Amino acid sequence: MDLRDLRAFVAIAETGSLAAAAKVLHSSPPSLSVRLKDLEDEFGTTLFERWARGLKLTEQGREFLSHAYAILKQAEDAKASMLSREKPPVGAVRFGVPGSLVGLLTAQLIETCLERFPQVRLRVVESMSGYIASWLREGTLDAAVVFGGGAATDRSASLRPIAEEELYIATYDRAVVAPFLNEREEIRMRDVQHLKLVMPGPEHGLRVLVEATARRHAVPLNIGMEIDASPQIFELVRRGHGATICSLAARHPGSISSLAGKAPIHTFRIVDPSFRRTVHLATPLNRPSSRATMAVAEVAVETLLSLAATDEWKARRLK
Repeated sequence: MDLRDLRAFVAIAETGSLAAAAKVLHSSPPSLSVRLKDLEDEFGTTLFERWARGLKLTEQGREFLSHAYAILKQAEDAKASMLSREKPPVGAVRFGVPGSLVGLLTAQLIETCLERFPQVRLRVVESMSGYIASWLREGTLDAAVVFGGGAATDRSASLRPIAEEELYIATYDRAVVAPFLNEREEIRMRDVQHLKLVMPGPEHGLRVLVEATARRHAVPLNIGMEIDASPQIFELVRRGHGATICSLAARHPGSISSLAGKAPIHTFRIVDPSFRRTVHLATPLNRPSSRATMAVAEVAVETLLSLAATDEWKARRLK
């Protein structure tokens, strides 16, 4: 197995056919077929299911794809690092951003990196914090922003605290929350139990944090729906299925669906006590980070710190 075999495998996985992969790699389908067969013989397993319309990764193929991405990325980083010593950062960077921060952070991050590091190819990947931590560990991502809770306990990552944010009840129907609000338009934690909540699944950092905090204060939660996609959580809330718990940053139009964004969303601070979580920069411990990765990571930290005190986020800076 060599890097050419890995590039062939990744191209086939991403395009779904030998012919399309051959065009990407400026090769021929027969030569890619030989490389694929050699890989499968070496591993003693089938990496793709053969269909009339193309090729589909098997479970073993999906597992190997994450390794292939990581190996190719390390090879590219090593080459870029050696060629660009004492020069501006060069190379590809895959940076993970949780859905609730994507609208607030992403555009500024990309624009600043384009201006400062024109030879860095930045790809921003948006998902929930739990998935991001897993992809960082597997090598699919080079660095990421993650939240406190489940994702931030991952021992395979170096975690740098950036800011602390409070969580709010969010709903499109103010009447759902109005009976429980105090004179400052806040809701006590013990009254959250009266609301039907739409939340991500129990393996995600937000859910872990909320349930652990509520359990410590003997507050039962009424979680009526679970969905692991931030825009769809807000869409279900917009359709009248109760409320959700989120940060102020999650209200940004870039973080919720375009349809939900057309209606005003109401947010109410949770008090006595509040739900709080820490925002971290995460980099992997199991492999070195390239100069390009660290340059992008520093811009992400700088951008988040500048946004912390704004009305869009109202987070507390930790440095």
